[in-house]
Amino acid sequence: MADRTAPLFSIGAVARMVELSTATIRTWETRYGHVVPQRSDGGQRLYSRDQVDQLRFVKDAMADGRRPGEAHRLLGERVARGESFGGARLRVLLAESRLGAARRLTELLGADVFEVHLAADPVAASQAFQDLSPAVVVVDSDDDEFVELAERIRAEGVKVLPIDLLERPLALLDAGRLALK
Repeated sequence: MADRTAPLFSIGAVARMVELSTATIRTWETRYGHVVPQRSDGGQRLYSRDQVDQLRFVKDAMADGRRPGEAHRLLGERVARGESFGGARLRVLLAESRLGAARRLTELLGADVFEVHLAADPVAASQAFQDLSPAVVVVDSDDDEFVELAERIRAEGVKVLPIDLLERPLALLDAGRLALK
């Protein structure tokens, strides 16, 4: 299981994942002091998975009608009690015929965060999509049948990611681990 406290994500990546502005994240860091990232040797903020979940908790609390100060107070109380912020694992459908891709995807993204299901052909992938209702579908962008499936899935509002990002793990990190567009 991956270390949820390891500093992995830049502030820009976190902003995209949590759908907050970088200015808001910096302001909350200064004003409330609950989510304070580590710094790289170059001084760049690096956030852990736990910290991303904590920011998401604050955002969700505010979406439920709480003011920022109250949301951060609740965050502080949960941290003090040692409560976890990690929610259910994100379900990912891997529509890919190459062997080992599911294992590789799970290693890159973290098994504690992602539940990866493999469908080795477009028919199986279409059925798995209906059965699993995944949040994300990773497709083999070199296979025309998978590309057609991806277009149908995208039309239903589900995020689709091309498999070739697996071949560029640094692009995953730069894109906040998962650039879902």
